[in-house]
Amino acid sequence: MKFTGIANLFPELCPRCRGATARGFCSGCSGDFAIVADACERCGLPRPVMHCPRLGTPWHVDSVVAPFRYSMPLHQHVQALKYHRARKLGRALGLLLAERLEPHRDGIDALVAVPMHARRVRQRGYNQAVEIARTVAAELGLPLLVRGIVRRSAAPPQTTLDASRRRVNLEGAFSIERAVEGLKLAIVDDVITTGATINVLARSLRAARARTPNAWAVARTLSEKGSRAEFR
Repeated sequence: MKFTGIANLFPELCPRCRGATARGFCSGCSGDFAIVADACERCGLPRPVMHCPRLGTPWHVDSVVAPFRYSMPLHQHVQALKYHRARKLGRALGLLLAERLEPHRDGIDALVAVPMHARRVRQRGYNQAVEIARTVAAELGLPLLVRGIVRRSAAPPQTTLDASRRRVNLEGAFSIERAVEGLKLAIVDDVITTGATINVLARSLRAARARTPNAWAVARTLSEKGSRAEFR
């Protein structure tokens, strides 16, 4: 009762409008985030998918859930979490994602956040994917596997590379140093762009005998090549 009273005196504030909210983004602000309509379950792009990424690259992910378009105003909050030390946004973005995941949680044994190289974690102070995944795990009542899933190389950031160079940049990037055999996992990240990162990590998890992973992210980048949506 004491803590309830304190919560009433100091209500949570929406990260965007700074108005009172139950949890995370208020309904008005979250309603401004563009949805990926009629998304393909396998790649996360809106149907009809004009150039499916699964056809041009090895695809090791069973399904993709990335409910929001990586566009303004959501884009600025993801960027703030990644590059401007707005660590608390991990919870708000995790809540936003978790609300959309209940139909997809059945059969999932655990979550895996896309790991960052230790040097980058020291520079940033945290891994944004872990911040999001921690909240998603708590909301869905699933374990989050962090230890023993390692990014071995501090290669150039993926944002600086095109699709083909992203795949090369990630070769051998991940090491699975814990038992995951037989587990159905969901990989959690902030944004899916080409799918290179989630697929290389999924390949490593499958090599460690995990079952074909799913991929969950807050947002999906849409390109003119990828979907009809950009031609409107």
